[in-house]
Amino acid sequence: WVITMMVLAALATIILAILLTRSIVAPLAEAVRVAEVVASGDLTQAIDADGTDEPARLLAALKNMQSNLRGTIQSIADSSNQLASASEELHAVTEDSTRGLHQQNTEIEQAATAVNEMTAAVEEVARNAVSTSEASRASTVTAQQGREQVRQTVESIGQLATDVTSTAGEVEQLAQRVHEISKVLDVIRSIAEQTNLLALNAAIEAARAGDAGRGFAVVADEVRALAHRTQQSTQEIEQMIGGIQSGTERAVTAMQGSNGRTRSTLEVAQAAGVALEQITQAISSINERNLVIASACEEQAQVAREVDRNLVNIRDLSLQTSAGANQTSAASQELSRLAVDLNGLVARFKV
Repeated sequence: WVITMMVLAALATIILAILLTRSIVAPLAEAVRVAEVVASGDLTQAIDADGTDEPARLLAALKNMQSNLRGTIQSIADSSNQLASASEELHAVTEDSTRGLHQQNTEIEQAATAVNEMTAAVEEVARNAVSTSEASRASTVTAQQGREQVRQTVESIGQLATDVTSTAGEVEQLAQRVHEISKVLDVIRSIAEQTNLLALNAAIEAARAGDAGRGFAVVADEVRALAHRTQQSTQEIEQMIGGIQSGTERAVTAMQGSNGRTRSTLEVAQAAGVALEQITQAISSINERNLVIASACEEQAQVAREVDRNLVNIRDLSLQTSAGANQTSAASQELSRLAVDLNGLVARFKV
């Protein structure tokens, strides 16, 4: 009986051990199977976790892990898809921005070139205006000197006109005196003729008187000879006075003509002085305007240089932005590649 009891106890122990082993090993095997399925990437298998023992708790933990991993993988898949789409859009935007920046750089270069050319042209205009102003100042000095010379010429011509007028008056007075001398010569000629007649009468009377009138006859002959010489001298003087009168008349006519021409020349010189004064004023006005133009051109050149500096700064910023856009484009391409790789990794799981 004791042996029988021992055998029965041994059998019961073996049966209990088998049952206990099965109750532990079966859930563990199920947990291993589920873990292998999850490890293979299949998250669609359902996991039963009934009970409160350790294997059941292990299966429940595997079920929670499967659920959390499924949600995480789904979120990663959604995020990777969004990341891929966003990286593609970012790449397209950066490509457009890069093209726009390149176009902007080209236009900025063209604008800078145009501004440089405009600056050079404005500086050339300013230099020409300064040169013209200097030439105007030199012309003003020359015109002022010419005006002074014309003024002196006008004064000289005026003095000459006065002298010519005075000389013409003196020549007219000389002609008047010569005319008066002619009258005196007429008187002398008349006296000589009368003296000749008286001498002739005296000679006749002396001839009648005979020897008594011979001495008187000699005197009468001498008087008549003297009267004859006086008449000859008077005629010669009349001829000379006639020549002098003709010369004085021509001189008076010439003096009058010279006086008229001198006055005309004086009027022309005065008009030239007025014209030179107007020219001087016009040159001064031109000089002032040239100075204003030169100042305005210099200010415009400074503004153009400032614009050129700003364009250079904008170009540098644009180049930096373009470089940043290229880096962004490269980064977006890298993000797209990473999104593709991430999608490939996520695709290994079945959710």
